[in-house]
Amino acid sequence: MPGPEGGFEKARLEDVAGLTDLLNAAYGPAEAFLYDGPRTDADEVRARLAKGTFLLVRSGEGLDGCVYLEGNGDRGYLGMLAVSPRRQGGGLGRALVGAGETFLREQGVERIEIEVVSLRESLFAFYDRLGYRVTGERPFDYRGLRLPCHLVVMEKSLHVAGG
Repeated sequence: MPGPEGGFEKARLEDVAGLTDLLNAAYGPAEAFLYDGPRTDADEVRARLAKGTFLLVRSGEGLDGCVYLEGNGDRGYLGMLAVSPRRQGGGLGRALVGAGETFLREQGVERIEIEVVSLRESLFAFYDRLGYRVTGERPFDYRGLRLPCHLVVMEKSLHVAGG
């Protein structure tokens, strides 16, 4: 699995602006039809950073990718997976998901959940290949939505057989 040049690191408060820019650049082309305005803002990123962890990948060109993680006992959440447009298609997204799963597993998480916007159909196959399965739906009440949609909940067991 292709890894990042400098490894994975935990984001800090001083990374909020860079994370916001990365998330909007990564989601923008694929989700421009869905939102009025940018996908996220610094306040949302800061709030998530206060509640969970962003793992990120940095290179000489700036932030290359990130993934947001929250652990709560044996349950975890993975979201806001983003790869800079200059690095998309090279396996970094898959590497970030793997690093996120390892991070949560080390915290005692046994089951991980993700939410995928129903209109982002191409993402279902990506997460399916990584072992995630659809388990339900939730409403999607996000600011600035242009189209009706919902969140598709997908889950994966992090239990290691024989471990």
